[in-house]
Amino acid sequence: MKVITAVIGVAEGAEMNVAATCRVAGISRKTFYKWLARYRADGLDGLEERSRRPHRTPHQIDAAVEDVVVRWRKQLVESGLDHGPTTIQWHLGRDPGFDRPVPSVATIHRMLVRRGQVVADPRKRPRQSWRRFEAPAPNEWWQIDATDWVIATGVVRIFNIIDDHSRLLVRSRAVTEATGPQAWTTFCQAAAMWGLPVGVLSDNGLCFSGRLRGMEVLFEHNLRDAGVRPFTGRPYHPQTTGKVERFQQTLKRWLHRQPLTTSPAELQHQLDEFCHIYNHHRPHQGIGRVTPITRWTATTPSRPAGNPLPRPAWPTTAHHLTISPSGIVRVETSRTFRIHIGSEYAGQTATLYIDNHHATVFINEQLIRHLQLDHTRDYQPSGRPRGSRPNP
Repeated sequence: MKVITAVIGVAEGAEMNVAATCRVAGISRKTFYKWLARYRADGLDGLEERSRRPHRTPHQIDAAVEDVVVRWRKQLVESGLDHGPTTIQWHLGRDPGFDRPVPSVATIHRMLVRRGQVVADPRKRPRQSWRRFEAPAPNEWWQIDATDWVIATGVVRIFNIIDDHSRLLVRSRAVTEATGPQAWTTFCQAAAMWGLPVGVLSDNGLCFSGRLRGMEVLFEHNLRDAGVRPFTGRPYHPQTTGKVERFQQTLKRWLHRQPLTTSPAELQHQLDEFCHIYNHHRPHQGIGRVTPITRWTATTPSRPAGNPLPRPAWPTTAHHLTISPSGIVRVETSRTFRIHIGSEYAGQTATLYIDNHHATVFINEQLIRHLQLDHTRDYQPSGRPRGSRPNP
């Protein structure tokens, strides 16, 4: 304010030591006389801060290219596909109507920022902290997982299987429940199309693995019979199956842009459509910005040995028990437990695996119940609401 007052005073004819005033204010005499010239030309408006942008930028990409970039951005967003600078650059290089040199990824990013298309993300984990692994060839191992999705009639489950080397989506299948038999059916459909893998990596969900419960579930049993090695990550560490976990984010982003389906069959049509887009028409940044089918065909797929694999010797003993008319099984270990299964299973034979902490019940090789034992009581309730069950 002192400088502005001095500028106005000099402009109005007051005598002043300009050099001393500039030393006190910490500015140069050139700046003082610049402001004086602006005041004499425009009055107080001339003292407002002005843009320092140059009058011309000969190296800036012209507006027509920016329009094409923004159009691709909006088109990819509306389609529910990846829409970052790297993906836009990939599509520009294959756009027959784009007859100019393709801008760099950094230039495309600056265009999007300039057009207000970029929303700043919070600070992310540095890439140097990542521990990356990848199978050396297709079918060396697959990653399998299940995720929830909502349709008009409620929540359904989607099984997804990704080839670890090529990121190829070998199968995506909608089911009403994520059970062991459904997981095995999904695997068989993928193997019929792409061949058997050497191994299958999963989390510790009961439809995939019983390792943490001291037993073997149907999915593991059938894999070993087919000569395919099942293996799992450590508990509470989803990064082990990070490729299929990350794929499911991409899948759900695309599904959010599609019409709401009314049945698993309709949802399956959408999944099949996305499978073709993902494998053949979407560049994957994790494999050098090529499509998964290109990466798959570049290397000879691995194959399992073909001999059944030995099964592990679990310390847990299997108990074959008949369910009582009230839906309870009674098992004798170091103590007696009465476990409620459900009266709808009365008279059937259940296979029960039990240790000091957990009990798991199968009927006809299907998981019926898995529970943590309460050692303060003999009776282990089902957790269902009391009273008769309503008619469906």
